[in-house]
Amino acid sequence: MELAGRGRRGRSSGTKPAAGDRARAVGRGRVRLAVGVVAVVCLSLGGRAVQLSVAGEGDAGLFTTEHRRVAAFEDRAERGAILSADGRQLATSLEASKIVATPYQVEDPRAAAEALAGVLDEEVAGVEEKLTRRDEGGALSGYSVVASGVEPEKSREILDLALPGVSVAPDAERVYPNGALASQTLGHLGADMAYGGVEASHEEALKSGDDVELTLDTAVQKELEGTLIETVKEHEAKSAVGIVMRVDDGAVVGMANVPGYDNNEFGEASGEAQRNRALTDPYEPGSTFKAFTMAAAIEEGAVTESSAFVIPDHMAVADRIINDSEPHETLTLDTGDILARSSNVGTVQVAQALGGEKLAEYIDRFGFGKATGVDLWGEDVGIVPPYEEWSGSSIGNIPIGQGLTVTPMQLAAGYAAIANGGLAVTPYVAEGSEPEDAGRRVISENTSSIVRGMLQGVVDGEEGTGELARIPGYSVAGKTGTAEKVDPETGLYGGGFFTSFVGFAPAQDPEYLTLVLVDDPQTTYWGEVVAAPAFQKVMSFTLSYMNVPPDRKDAAGPATNQYAAGGSR
Repeated sequence: MELAGRGRRGRSSGTKPAAGDRARAVGRGRVRLAVGVVAVVCLSLGGRAVQLSVAGEGDAGLFTTEHRRVAAFEDRAERGAILSADGRQLATSLEASKIVATPYQVEDPRAAAEALAGVLDEEVAGVEEKLTRRDEGGALSGYSVVASGVEPEKSREILDLALPGVSVAPDAERVYPNGALASQTLGHLGADMAYGGVEASHEEALKSGDDVELTLDTAVQKELEGTLIETVKEHEAKSAVGIVMRVDDGAVVGMANVPGYDNNEFGEASGEAQRNRALTDPYEPGSTFKAFTMAAAIEEGAVTESSAFVIPDHMAVADRIINDSEPHETLTLDTGDILARSSNVGTVQVAQALGGEKLAEYIDRFGFGKATGVDLWGEDVGIVPPYEEWSGSSIGNIPIGQGLTVTPMQLAAGYAAIANGGLAVTPYVAEGSEPEDAGRRVISENTSSIVRGMLQGVVDGEEGTGELARIPGYSVAGKTGTAEKVDPETGLYGGGFFTSFVGFAPAQDPEYLTLVLVDDPQTTYWGEVVAAPAFQKVMSFTLSYMNVPPDRKDAAGPATNQYAAGGSR
């Protein structure tokens, strides 16, 4: 398959603004912002100079301190915008002001409070309290912020009041025009610092006035968030996470956490809602991990496409009993059937043929147990037991995605390597953050092709578990996952379920992958029922929106893969 030179496709209708046009538009905006800020600075400093000439030379030190604050406000006003891949502003700074008081210079606090409250639409008592703020020694303070984020019109009204001890300092209000869209990915700029996301990880560029353009597309992001919201509601789930990624280079086209929060109301959001769980919350991946076990065994020659295994519905491994998801008669299945049916027993037999030490090596090669390198802060690396610490039963649970934890981002990156011909990717959300060189090789192109075919059988196969992920006109490859959660209080299974689906399309020449993870659905815990339909909706939209050509003529997507055969699930 072709691995290089494939960029982001355009929409079927409408065009993305040219880079030059966007630059000129942003430039004109910056000129208007700069003129406004300069005007407010001049008015503020002029008024302040009059106050200081009256107060006397003893206040010269105060002027120096306030001048430094003004300079800081100017820097904040020049903070760069965060732009989506389709040129929309996701975060920007608007012209605003701060109303600043020097309490020991305020002549009539009550009268001044009444005048200010009338302009600011605030309570008189609250304003008066700020005008009479005292320092630790009990003396009237030399600096108190009365209000921030004040619009230019109101700032001019306050300047016209000419209140002794009250001045206007330039400021900038950070706003998020799309509210809750991609809120955890963007992060938030607070009064004191940047909190998480792009605002924090790309702080240096933004505070230098540079715009940061993301790989996120607003249309795909909206579709992803909307689908996750519907899925959580329909299945009465606790939460959901989704990722849409370009498989060739790891560019993140969409990343969502539901429930989210409005970034303009950051202080009202819970800590859990603010967290980007795609990076911060590792979980046991369950059956979605079986593709890596199969890829490792094929790469090492421990099994082939046609290797057959006798599969009972349960087997003993050390002191544990490994069961398939449902009771069945003893079957003879090849490796593709094992993956299509998501057989725990069959996957463990494949892992035994490979050996635990080799499996541990490939788990490391696929990037589990370490950071993906995504250009966002707060990434958890998960927990992967080193081979030296495996117990006798580890070969019975780790191959099927138990006994280790991964993040959604790690899992998506691992599937990208399977999809793109076997090369590791470093996920990224900001243009220019991608590595210059191609990723290291994880598996061969031949193994990648074989496993892609097996994963296509999961969706197309008559007995595959991913039937609800089919997309008319496209071949789809992917894997379902249902993983029991560990109760944090007891350390035992029984804390609910994670259900998931991760897949890519077109199956044999993939461009995009989508991961959907749903936390503790109440209607059913099967990944094929909860997560696969959400995947289908998001991936179908993405392929159409990005103008990815259909790769088959059939409308219903019947089984065409050699791994379609099989018996009862």
